[in-house]
Amino acid sequence: MSAQYTVLRFLARAMTTLGVMVIMSLVLVSCGGGGGGSGTSYNYGNTPVYYSISGKVTSGGTGLAGVTLSLSGASTASVSTDANGNYAFASLANGAYTITPSKTGFTFTPSSSAHTVNGANITGSDFTATATTLPTFSMAGTVTLGGTGLAGATLTLSGSGSGTTTSDAGGNYTFTGLANGNYTVTPSKSGFSFTPANSAKTLNGANITGVDFAATSLLTVQSVACPGSGTTDVSIQDFLFNPANISVSVNTIVRWTNNGAADHTVTSTGVPANGSFDSGTMGPGASACFKFTALGTFNYHCAIHSTMVGAVTVQ
Repeated sequence: MSAQYTVLRFLARAMTTLGVMVIMSLVLVSCGGGGGGSGTSYNYGNTPVYYSISGKVTSGGTGLAGVTLSLSGASTASVSTDANGNYAFASLANGAYTITPSKTGFTFTPSSSAHTVNGANITGSDFTATATTLPTFSMAGTVTLGGTGLAGATLTLSGSGSGTTTSDAGGNYTFTGLANGNYTVTPSKSGFSFTPANSAKTLNGANITGVDFAATSLLTVQSVACPGSGTTDVSIQDFLFNPANISVSVNTIVRWTNNGAADHTVTSTGVPANGSFDSGTMGPGASACFKFTALGTFNYHCAIHSTMVGAVTVQ
């Protein structure tokens, strides 16, 4: 009996020791003991605790909106500054992070900022932005009438920028100092229509040429350079137009030449705006030429000497 009692006592002690060891193991596991942590903090309810990194981006001492902040490192994310230049990255676990700002047209100091989150929020991760000078480009073209450059056409630019310019003696024009963007060029000149009516272009890192327009005259009488031959001639002399009344065909060029000693003009009388014409003051020996492109009778006079009158009949 004494031997059996001894064996039973040994077994009881062994089972008690094993039970204590199991309970201690369970306690260690539940408390996170016995090994390294994951880097995330826990409260007593076993819920992860997260932190934030925040700051501000300024330019010239004022908050700069629309700056993109990129987060890299223990996790990645991207946010933009608000209207006052403020930003924040939330829900960050403990770890090492780098923040990099970016916005077209600006450089930043510092160019990036490294931080280590370790059980607390981080504030004051600030950046200063400096505006850079962006490259600019040009847009150019030619305005023609019948294949020849048309001077004096107004080109109006709209879209990402605005402006006006005028075609030169060769019909050429250029808009300069333009940033990348979408633009529309619209031509205009009294008495003319244009094809195309406007032209939309996108500048993207290079100059644009060939923004051309073809003009069509709406005028029934056009001032033209006097050709060497092929005109119907009218002489101005002794305060008379000679001959005073002429008949011509469509598209005829009529040349008036001042063969007198006084100044004169050739000025339309009582015709529609698209048929009006005026030579301006013509000194002795000067000539003026007009091309008549529509049927009708076009009366005219000298604006200096009102008794001088004449008429061109196109038939």
